[in-house]
Amino acid sequence: MTIRPACRNCRAPILALTATVTGGVCLPCAAKWRHSSKNASVLADQSAWSESSKRSRSYEPDATIHYFDEFYWCERCDAPCVFTAAQQKHAYEVEKRYLFQTRKLCDGCHALSGQAPPASDSAG
Repeated sequence: MTIRPACRNCRAPILALTATVTGGVCLPCAAKWRHSSKNASVLADQSAWSESSKRSRSYEPDATIHYFDEFYWCERCDAPCVFTAAQQKHAYEVEKRYLFQTRKLCDGCHALSGQAPPASDSAG
């Protein structure tokens, strides 16, 4: 008998192929997490980006860029996480972090790792 994996979010049984593609969640949960905040965007101020971000091949000085909430799974605790548009704006424009880096740890695991604290959402 083959045991089907369970969704990491709702614990419903899912196919092994689905679990591999979606990161261990069922399709309804994957859709919910990935599309829950697509309408929230924050306008980017490219002039405030770090010099290394401005030297990137993808940098277009006159383009209108928006930050959107980004869904990801924490590599350490497997928690579903969102790197909010406001957090991105703070990280890239205030802290001058490199624009094309990606989040891998949730806020809690990031704090426990001894690294610099993550950008926080000061809007609430």
